[in-house]
Amino acid sequence: MSTNATILIVEDELITAESIAELLIQEDYEIAGISPTAAGALDLCEEKRPHVVICDINIKGPINGLELAKQLKRLYQCEVIFLTAYTDAATIQAAATAEPVMYVVKPFSDAQLLVAVQMAFHKFYYKGSAGAPVSGKVQLSDREMEVVQLVAQGLSSKQIAKRLFISEETVKTHRRRMLHRNNIANFPQLIYQLGLK
Repeated sequence: MSTNATILIVEDELITAESIAELLIQEDYEIAGISPTAAGALDLCEEKRPHVVICDINIKGPINGLELAKQLKRLYQCEVIFLTAYTDAATIQAAATAEPVMYVVKPFSDAQLLVAVQMAFHKFYYKGSAGAPVSGKVQLSDREMEVVQLVAQGLSSKQIAKRLFISEETVKTHRRRMLHRNNIANFPQLIYQLGLK
């Protein structure tokens, strides 16, 4: 499994999938791949072992997103975020049986998706540790703490730059330095260790 924050996107609308991938790459996530089908998603999970899967409920092929999510959690212990246009009670009830981290309804904002991803990684790291995070080990300046808190709220680097009146590249530099100085593999892990949600 990669030490990067790795995400698989299972979405049969290519434009939506590429838009999600672009946003996540800008925020320093590693994309394990994009698949429009359950079979392709299972193959990518076997090869790339993503931490989180963003999964549409209505995908092409004989296995729908609900059943796929259950298989992925059982086989690969990844966290699942459902991304769908369905808001009816029956679909939501069926989705609950797969125990997703979040159920995000299309159309969604960047902040909604980024918060869902943060929650998924928080749950992933919580399961992998012996419990609650310990923040005493992490060394951050006041400005870095501002940046990490805004990321935890679901803001993109571009939105943080606007809010703090700095360049987007400066935000990304802060992010890289925080990880390097604290010997942390990826930003979701940093947020988890700080106990931010």
